Amino acid sequence: MDMIKKVKAWIDKHKLIPPGSTVLAACSGGPDSLALVHILSQLQQEYKFTLAVGHVDHMFRGVESAEDARFVADFCRQLKLSCYQTAIDVPHYSKESGLSAEEAAREVRYGYLRSVAKKLGGALIATGHHRDDQAETVLMHLLRGSGSEGLGGMKARNSDIIRPFLVVSRSEIEEYCAKNKWQPRLDSTNLATEYLRNDLRLKLLPLLKREYNQAISEALCRSAEIIGAEHALIRELAESSFRQFVLEESGQLVIETAALSRLHIALQRELFRQIIQKKLGHLKGITFAHVEKLIKLSLSGETGSIIELPGRCIVRKEYGRVFVAIAGRKIARAIQPPGVTLIVPGITRLPNGSFVKAVLSDVRPESSDAKTAVFDWAALAKPIIVRTRLAGDRFQPLGLAGTKKIKDFFIDAKVTREVRAETLIFADAQEIIWLGGFRQAEHGKTTNATQHFLQITILQEEN
Repeated sequence: MDMIKKVKAWIDKHKLIPPGSTVLAACSGGPDSLALVHILSQLQQEYKFTLAVGHVDHMFRGVESAEDARFVADFCRQLKLSCYQTAIDVPHYSKESGLSAEEAAREVRYGYLRSVAKKLGGALIATGHHRDDQAETVLMHLLRGSGSEGLGGMKARNSDIIRPFLVVSRSEIEEYCAKNKWQPRLDSTNLATEYLRNDLRLKLLPLLKREYNQAISEALCRSAEIIGAEHALIRELAESSFRQFVLEESGQLVIETAALSRLHIALQRELFRQIIQKKLGHLKGITFAHVEKLIKLSLSGETGSIIELPGRCIVRKEYGRVFVAIAGRKIARAIQPPGVTLIVPGITRLPNGSFVKAVLSDVRPESSDAKTAVFDWAALAKPIIVRTRLAGDRFQPLGLAGTKKIKDFFIDAKVTREVRAETLIFADAQEIIWLGGFRQAEHGKTTNATQHFLQITILQEEN
């Protein structure tokens, strides 16, 4: 099968180019990208898509890279294709950002291509990655200890990126270029062995091919396809578990450890990766070791245990639940003694941004939810004060004979430290009458003899 037929079969198999699409082909001027642009230009009419070309001069090689840009522009003119170009000082960006030269080049290249794709109405970005690139990628990930996602290699389509050439080899591409009598631009940095990918291509893969397996590239690509398909299944199952078990509470993602423990270890790992990605928007800096620590924290860690991940992502265990949040500046929410005197009747604004409504009535009101409590107005020693918890606070919970430390009450009720610190405590001039949202006290309770009722309601915080 010739190269164009192979590429067409791959495009069809993975439905890479829907009719009516716009495709922006990344072109460096090398053999891979020249062949990509040329073949896509021949397939435009058949697949009914619009083709444009994007090129980035990374400014690593001075005059040489500037000549690459002119070469790509001339090539596009011959094919009557629109060519979008830019030059970005990647060496400077690499130094300023702390990224490696490879990482910095990739970041700015895709940043520019995506900006052009957006101007073109949401174009797909086609790259010239081929089968040998895939083998290098898989081997590189294997040496770095990557999981199944990394070992699955590059995908035929990953969001807005399509790779029509993953089905063909470097030698097939070079043969295609020779047949068309092109003289592609050769990037001298591709020979620099201080870059890991180059080192693998120039040293390790030839050694493996010579000494162990003549078809090593094919074997690595085959493994990538198998592992990639298996990882896709695990990801799909983890997404189902996410929808079923992960809740969002006050900007935090929460999962019950009991639910997590019932999942297979492979699903636990992928589920945590999905939770972190949902919270951070990416997985940069998140390693296998991080995920293993999170699983250990969840299944055997003590209540109150905390792990901080890259990106200021905080994971905390509290009473059989795991909370994942982004660390922010802590806002003081405590209401210090002597507290705030409640306006009765009326609405009192508290320093933490919430409001408390107090209503007097001669008819017994109905207590609608945990945020509302009803008291015997005559049994209370005025004024009514609202504050947050103090060390040593005690109260007599409604229905119990003796008093109990509020700290012990919260521990028994499995209330997290954050919630404990923010819970509103209501007291009259003698003692505590209500842990707002949790439990009333014996003191101030209503009876059949009550004639005047005080209803207190904690309202929503202001936005």
